[in-house]
Amino acid sequence: MQTKKILRWCLLRLGIIAILFLTIYFFRRPVMRAAGNYLICEDEIQQAEAIFVLSGGPADRAAEAARLLKKGWAAEVVCTGESVPSLFEVIGDSTDEADLSRMALEQEGVPKSQITVVHEGTSTREESQIIAAYCKSRGWKKIIVLSDKFHTNRIDYAFRKMFEEAGIEMILRGSPSTAYKEENWWASETGMLMVNNEYVKLFYYYLHY
Repeated sequence: MQTKKILRWCLLRLGIIAILFLTIYFFRRPVMRAAGNYLICEDEIQQAEAIFVLSGGPADRAAEAARLLKKGWAAEVVCTGESVPSLFEVIGDSTDEADLSRMALEQEGVPKSQITVVHEGTSTREESQIIAAYCKSRGWKKIIVLSDKFHTNRIDYAFRKMFEEAGIEMILRGSPSTAYKEENWWASETGMLMVNNEYVKLFYYYLHY
């Protein structure tokens, strides 16, 4: 009798586990889409004094910055970042992230006169401090900050409070990726890596800042 009870208990648990896995499988797309959407935190586009292109992903970010400039949302763009990509270091090329963004902007047809390069910043946290100081030196009160869409939640966390305290209004925007689609990021290895890495970074920021 006891054996039958144990068997029924085991079968019940297996059934619950099977139902749980089936539920996750059938609803995996909405769950993964929600996981991606959580990383996106954008503001409605507004007129600003400048666009700041954060380091990393220069092609996609430059394309979006150029589009915003051509639409007249700002008159100039500032590129930040002092890190040199590891592949460049291997071949002895010292071109940093800020210069890569500048070159990408020029390829998008943005005149050199509208581009400023700031060779500083090795992390999102550092860039927030550098940009705040730069805006104070120029007397800017309203700027657009541009990065990848999936970076915007972490940027909002790192930038927003500091900028509000400094009297700077931030319009946070994300550039769409050409390597994957944000609405089904799990269909691409690049998208999978991006979301995985971004959640790790976001957790780190929540813990340390």
